[in-house]
Amino acid sequence: MGHEQQQRSSRSGGAGHLLLFPFLAQGHLIPFLNLAKRFESLGQRGGSGQRRLDVTIVSTPRNVPSLRRALPAGSSIGFAELPFSPSDHGLPPDTENLEVVPLDAFPTFFYATELLRTSFDKLLAELAGREGRRNVCVLADMFLGWTAESARALGVQHRMFVTSGAYASAVTFSIWLRPPSFPRPAGPDDEQALLDFPDVRIRYAEFLNVVVKEDYATNPMLAHLCRMLTLHFRHSGGILVNTSEEIEPTGLRLIGKLSGLPTFAVGPIIGGRTAPDDTAPDQDTCIKFLDSKPQASVLYVSFGSQNSIPASQMMELARGLEASGRPFIWVMRPPVESDGAKEFRAEWLPDGFEERVSAAGQGVVVRGWAPQVRILAHASTGAFLSHCGWNSVLESLWHGVPVLAWPLIADQMFDSRVLLELGVGVEVASGRMIGGLGSKGWEFVRDVVETVLGDGDKARDMRLKATVMKKLVRAAVGAADGDGNGNIGKGSSVLAMERLLDSAFD
Repeated sequence: MGHEQQQRSSRSGGAGHLLLFPFLAQGHLIPFLNLAKRFESLGQRGGSGQRRLDVTIVSTPRNVPSLRRALPAGSSIGFAELPFSPSDHGLPPDTENLEVVPLDAFPTFFYATELLRTSFDKLLAELAGREGRRNVCVLADMFLGWTAESARALGVQHRMFVTSGAYASAVTFSIWLRPPSFPRPAGPDDEQALLDFPDVRIRYAEFLNVVVKEDYATNPMLAHLCRMLTLHFRHSGGILVNTSEEIEPTGLRLIGKLSGLPTFAVGPIIGGRTAPDDTAPDQDTCIKFLDSKPQASVLYVSFGSQNSIPASQMMELARGLEASGRPFIWVMRPPVESDGAKEFRAEWLPDGFEERVSAAGQGVVVRGWAPQVRILAHASTGAFLSHCGWNSVLESLWHGVPVLAWPLIADQMFDSRVLLELGVGVEVASGRMIGGLGSKGWEFVRDVVETVLGDGDKARDMRLKATVMKKLVRAAVGAADGDGNGNIGKGSSVLAMERLLDSAFD
């Protein structure tokens, strides 16, 4: 246990102490950090029966500094560092975040995180011994199911935190645990109902993008994921989900049914994303470009920090964007088949594409990182072509930006369904391992961009519904309308957090 954590523990007394343990990946570290900030704020306000809260984030030495930098001055959130030896599994010694792991080494990295158990058990035992078991609650990532077993052995409360959405998580978990049986051979559009949810049907292409390989029945990575989930479902006392009742009532019902555990919709939990370094040369370029464009006119394109599309589809996307005539910002990574290439090659884009769109003032192409939250918050941003990672979905809803959905893998396949159901999204393509644009080319991309950014009924309806959702999701984490007698109510997610604390520290 680090010196900082020892100091915080010794002064905690009988206060409730939340130990947050995210998986070692940016898409998990960010929501956990923002959840910690929310709990810190709730504790400062004296929420849930005036309970005082201490909050500690558990991670590894290379992840803690960036998390600490993202905290505001004077924050009371603490950190506990656990030693990590990825080289024991054949990974480079500095591999402490999934963001730097090649795609084919993902399973190895997942297995390696179980090496953290011994030091985590020691940390938890020390904390429970000093503060009392009833005053400690572990909130752990879905991929760290062994923490639930550790907490149960010590008599400490435990909750699972799902950083993705409720609907996509319920569907994905069901596919992992009880895969539907597709006929062989199966076409990409063949459908099957889920065994746990007969009303939910999935296409074979969606199925393959979730289980990744057709040998799922003997796939060790899938077996690992199922074991993590089973440990959570057996030993945890509830599930926190980064969503709200206003966004996903159906999804919350499904995940509660599947797990058999109480669910707490504590989202949307979002916050500012920080640049990977201090340079971030494209940050000012993006904002200046937006400043020069009319309101709600720019399409923001990003497939997330760890995703990309095949080179052939990148070519079609570029042609469609240029043909649309609409201004855009495209955060670009090498195509999926580039095998982790750092340098971008000219043949992946149409000849002269970047030069033409730059000279015409139509587009900005960004390599690597862009200030996504600032872009989505800008008045000139009119739509987001997204891979539908849940953080990106929530940020879109928070800022009232319609989405052109291009989900690539795993839960993204079903996050897009939520957006379409809410009326704030339209699908461009689906799937990375199989599917994608399919036979649809640049003309289709051009037409979809026009559908969302144009002046037609569809575009107006999506913008209106996105504005309504913006108000609803913000109300969920703040003050509600009240009771009409001058008493200000609390948003649904605030109430869920208070119920969680009451259940954890009875």
